[in-house]
Amino acid sequence: MPFIDVKASCPISQEQEAELKAGLGKAVALIPGKDESRLMLRFTGNCHMWYAGSQEGPIVMAEAAIYGRTTQEASSAFGQEAVSLFREVLGAEHVYFKMEQTTDWAF
Repeated sequence: MPFIDVKASCPISQEQEAELKAGLGKAVALIPGKDESRLMLRFTGNCHMWYAGSQEGPIVMAEAAIYGRTTQEASSAFGQEAVSLFREVLGAEHVYFKMEQTTDWAF
């Protein structure tokens, strides 16, 4: 099960959230064996965030926890797609995406 936690310095409207949900659902499918059917998302807008000593933005920090292991190529493709999506949908100037792979989950 992938979990993606998105924090943004800007507000996230319901329309933007729906667009991000759909886009991240497609992007996660770039990882073999993953798809939107088990994707969990959390969106938090209006976060107080700083980058390089400034609050100019929007600024986005997203973290993805992926159950299992995948290739570097799949991780990179997924990350680049997600970063592009945040730039496009939220107009984010500064976007960082951290991905963690683990088998140490209980569910």
